[in-house]
Amino acid sequence: MKTYDVIVIGAGNGGLAAAATCARAGLSTLLLERHNIPGGSASSFVRGRFEFEPSLHELAGVGAEDGKGQIEDMFTRFNADVDWHTHDSTFRLVVPAKEGDKDAFVNENGVSVTIDARMPVGFESFARKLDELVPGSYESCMKAFDLSERMFKAFECLDDLKKLPGSIKDLPDIMRMVSHTMKETLDALGMPKKAQDIFSTYWCYMGSPGSKFDFLYYMAVLHSYVKDGTGIPRLRSHEMSLAIDKVIRDAGGEIWYNSEVTKVLMKHGKPEGVVINGEKEVYGKYFICNSSPNTVWKDLFTKRDIPEKQLKMLNTRKIACTLTTVYLGMNKTKEELGITDYSVFIAPDSDSDKQYEAAQNYFSGYCIINCLNEIIPDCTPEGTCQLFLTTMTFGDVMKDIKPQDYKRFKTKVAEDMIETCEKALNISIKPHIEEIEIALPPTFARYLNTPWGTPYGYMLEKWDSMIPRTVQYLQDQPFDNFLFCGASQERGDGYGCAYYTGEKAGGIVVKVIEKEGK
Repeated sequence: MKTYDVIVIGAGNGGLAAAATCARAGLSTLLLERHNIPGGSASSFVRGRFEFEPSLHELAGVGAEDGKGQIEDMFTRFNADVDWHTHDSTFRLVVPAKEGDKDAFVNENGVSVTIDARMPVGFESFARKLDELVPGSYESCMKAFDLSERMFKAFECLDDLKKLPGSIKDLPDIMRMVSHTMKETLDALGMPKKAQDIFSTYWCYMGSPGSKFDFLYYMAVLHSYVKDGTGIPRLRSHEMSLAIDKVIRDAGGEIWYNSEVTKVLMKHGKPEGVVINGEKEVYGKYFICNSSPNTVWKDLFTKRDIPEKQLKMLNTRKIACTLTTVYLGMNKTKEELGITDYSVFIAPDSDSDKQYEAAQNYFSGYCIINCLNEIIPDCTPEGTCQLFLTTMTFGDVMKDIKPQDYKRFKTKVAEDMIETCEKALNISIKPHIEEIEIALPPTFARYLNTPWGTPYGYMLEKWDSMIPRTVQYLQDQPFDNFLFCGASQERGDGYGCAYYTGEKAGGIVVKVIEKEGK
C-alpha cells in the first residue's frame, strides 16, 4: 500500500499552498478536500446571470510597481497564472452623524457625516490625506509607517532564524511593538484620536479592536495595503484556487475531491494515516491540516489521543468574529446607482472598541459595501453590477434563533444592511435588486466546518498575537509529523495569511524530509 510523503487535509488557501510547496519539492503529495472544488472561501458561485465573489474584499500584496508584493511574489514562485486587477486606493470610511454631533458636515453624497475619508495608496500620500482630514497627524502617521518598514525586516529574521542577530534584543523596535496595543502605540506617537480612528479602519480584518491587538499585527496588514496596493483576480478568488490546483497536479501531486477526512489513524502516539469518507484508509509520513483545530480534535481524534496542551489552547483562545454577507445582482450599473468606490466601510461610531462592543449583538449598523465593477467593469452583464455587503458579529449570535424563524430573521438582517448602505451613501439599492443571496453564520459553518462559521480562527490578542505564535509555532504543533496551517495559526485570517502559513508548513516538511534523506 502506498505511503505518501505528505497528506494535506483541506484544500483551503493554506492547504493549497502547503500541497503546492511539497509537490514542487518532489515529495509524493496527496491533498484531500471534502468539497468538489478547491479554495474554501476562495471560490465563486452563480445566481441567475451573475457570478459572485464569496469572500475576497481585497488582496494585499498585489499591485506593487516592482512586482514584489508578497502574494504576487508567491504566485510567481509557484508559476501560477492569475489575471490580477488592481486599484489605487485602500478604503473609504463613512461615519454618519448622530443628532447633536458638533463636528458633523454634509458630504458629497448629501449625507450628514462626522467622517468621510477616502484613503490612497502610498505612505506619503496616505499620511498627507490623513493630515488633510485631521490636521497635525502627518508626522505620527509617517512614524508609524517607518516602524512598520523596520518591522518587516524583523519578520525576515523570524522566518529564517539564520538571519537573526546575536539576540532578539537587537531588534528593539519589534520588541516594543509586540508589547503594546495599537491604541497604546498610536497614543505614544502622538496621533490625534480622530486620525487613529481612520488609521485603524481595517481593524475588522483583524477580528479584534485596537485596544486588544498589538500594533505590529495591524501594521503588518496596513503596510501591505498601503505600500504594495491591492487587487483581485479577474475570475473571482476561484481563479487563484484553480491556478494552484494546476500547480499541484503539474508537479505530480494528487488531489482527491469529495474526500472528507473522517478519522486520523494513530500508531505509537502519532498520526500514520487517515480514513476518507468513513471507509478508505490512506497512509502518510507527514500531515498538514488546514481545518479548524476545534473541528479536528472533536471529529477526527479519540479523546485519549489529543495532547493535553492542545485542549488547554482551545480552552484559552477565543473564537474570532463571524460574518454575514448579502450578495446582490443589480439591474442597474454602478454609475446609475451612484456608486463611486470599490470598498466603503460604514460605521455607526468611528472608535473600533465601540464598534466591537456593538458587534456582540446582531447587526449593529456596521457594514462594508463592495462593488466589484469598480475594479473589473465587465464582471457582470452589460447594464448591471454586483454588490456584496458584509457585517461581523462576535460569539454565538444565532443561539436564540429558532429554525422556524431563521428565514424571517435573515431577511430582516439583509434589509437592515441594505438600508444602512442606502442612507449612508444616499443611493437606492432595494428597487434594483435582480438576484439576492444571504449568507449568515450557519451558511459559513456548513461550508467551512468551523465553530459558529468563523473564517478567522481565533482572536489574536496581545498575549497571543502574531509574534508569540510565530516564535512558538513548532512547539504549539500537536505531533512532530502533524502541522496546522490556515486562519487558526500565527497570522490569523486573510488570504495572504493563509497562503503564508501553508507555504511555511510545507517548507518545514520539505526540509525535514530532505534532512532524513541525507
